[in-house]
Amino acid sequence: MSDRAAFLRRWRGTAYDKAERNCWWLAALAQAELFGQALPAADPALVADVRARAETMGTHPARAEWREIPAPVDGALVLMGKVAGAETHCGVFLDQDGGLILHTDERHGVVLDPPLELAAARRWRLTYLIPA
Repeated sequence: MSDRAAFLRRWRGTAYDKAERNCWWLAALAQAELFGQALPAADPALVADVRARAETMGTHPARAEWREIPAPVDGALVLMGKVAGAETHCGVFLDQDGGLILHTDERHGVVLDPPLELAAARRWRLTYLIPA
């Protein structure tokens, strides 16, 4: 596991790239480097197909290795979408500065956003998961 401040300095502001630097890439990188958790590799085809992404995120066998929690804790995987079980975006909750979600998107690149602001801006339901 690495130093969180150095990790954030290195990646914050990095431009989004659908094929290589998407939300799953960042969540997997943060989980591995900051929390010692491995996430499965993502199929690059899912980036372009929102419906397939929602289906995969909701039904992937690896999801059984994580359990949903009602409130975020440091390192929780955050799945985001309009409907629970059909999420299309992800990030990692960091318990700092009042709680922030590390994620990346096309418009902003790698950013830290407060959960309530992120949920309100996109009208997303946030689902917090930790290893089972």
